[in-house]
Amino acid sequence: MALLTRYWLQKVLFLLLPILIGTLVTRRTTSAPDCLPLHDQSIQTLQDFLQNGTLTSEELVQIYLHRIEESTAAFHPVAEINPRALEIARQLDVERRVSGPRSPLHGLPVLVKDSISAHGMNNTAGSLCLVGSKTHKEASVISRFRNAGAIILGKANMSQWGNSRSSPKSQSNGWSAWGGQTLGAFYPNQDPRGSSSGSAVAMSLDLASFTVGVETVGSMICPASRNNVVGIKTTSGLVARDNVIVTKMRGSIGPFAKTIRDAAIALSVMAGKSPEDPTSQEIPFESIPDYEKLAGWRIFVQSDSLFHNMPSRTHLKDFEIVISSFRAHGATIIDDVNYSSYDRINGPSAPQQYVGPAEYKLDMAHYFRGLEINPFNIQNIEDMISCTKSIPAEYYPSRDISYWDTVRKAEDVLSEKVVAGIKEMRYLGGAAGIDQVLDASGADAIILPSIICADVPGLVGYPIITVPMGFSLSDTPVTLNERGNLVWDGPNIP
Repeated sequence: MALLTRYWLQKVLFLLLPILIGTLVTRRTTSAPDCLPLHDQSIQTLQDFLQNGTLTSEELVQIYLHRIEESTAAFHPVAEINPRALEIARQLDVERRVSGPRSPLHGLPVLVKDSISAHGMNNTAGSLCLVGSKTHKEASVISRFRNAGAIILGKANMSQWGNSRSSPKSQSNGWSAWGGQTLGAFYPNQDPRGSSSGSAVAMSLDLASFTVGVETVGSMICPASRNNVVGIKTTSGLVARDNVIVTKMRGSIGPFAKTIRDAAIALSVMAGKSPEDPTSQEIPFESIPDYEKLAGWRIFVQSDSLFHNMPSRTHLKDFEIVISSFRAHGATIIDDVNYSSYDRINGPSAPQQYVGPAEYKLDMAHYFRGLEINPFNIQNIEDMISCTKSIPAEYYPSRDISYWDTVRKAEDVLSEKVVAGIKEMRYLGGAAGIDQVLDASGADAIILPSIICADVPGLVGYPIITVPMGFSLSDTPVTLNERGNLVWDGPNIP
């Protein structure tokens, strides 16, 4: 289930906190080996353990490293381990004893998507062409974590280049030449969905205290939904995106966690401005306000979506339970406003079909220019293509470059066509989309099934919060992805 709005999350971050316990979020342990005695423990509980001496950060890192080692052969969620993780943990243990914790994240390990630059590790977007490269400085979100005392445990695997290389029939979610094939843990050979798949699977398997992903359209919300974890796609710019491989106009960075509260704690550290990300300068507040009550909130529900887009009868029943929980906590449910833009944003003539490639072309070139070390001297899309074709382990042409063929033909982002397309996208996602619904209904937020929620916010960089909500029925037929190598849907998948 996903919650959408247009705000900078200052109004909705804690919207779901009062109903975390009970019928709203149904949790199920994954099939991973249960060797972690701290399984499903919250950030606050882990901090209590660290503070009272039940364990140290060094021991916590060792536990996670052991769990990563056990899960790698089956699920491949982690691409690289920070070689200094244990050393940093020991330093933070000493600091805790001497002067106390810096923040609620002090001494807690985090895995970040392999498109977020962190010095001491590769930042590859899953490509062998970027192994050994280094940005002039690490991403400011990483610096925020370090300053808060969090431990960068390693890099989570991802769908190579954010699923922006190949055609759907050629690619598979969770695959990269650098990190291998990530799999979901709820069914054999499960498609993990989305490009932040490694981060979501790692969270579902308790491989870190929390994890971090990146999204433009669906890259966090889809894997969070299908791996039974909470995911927050933030407003574009709420978390500064400098030195991150992402589209700058609409892309965003956000946390994965086991609970809304944990995700909120992580986001309170992540959020903030950077001089290298102009959009972040538009943040209208310095810290995330604490909003914890549903009373007086008006929630819009698209009735048709409940019946036509639910994966199963179980999901529909769970969704209805969620709506009842919102009502019980004082929210007003509205379902009589037309959410009209969804049917207009797809198809070959939709503006994102040509705006997206133009953005991608510009943003990739900008990232490459910021590399201090660039072993293959990648400067543009043509260099990306040449390098990929030259390395056998990139599996070209089995995994094609059809999206890149589109990108290299893309018009300049300042061309008349692309500028007009950007305006149309903002209209479809805003005035004729989310803004239309919120204004017409007087609602504060929209609730939709996660399976259909990402497209409209993705047009304008609006935020989404998704939470776990049940599992498919045990008799659900098994279907495969377009490449035919992963289970797209099947029994007991979230």
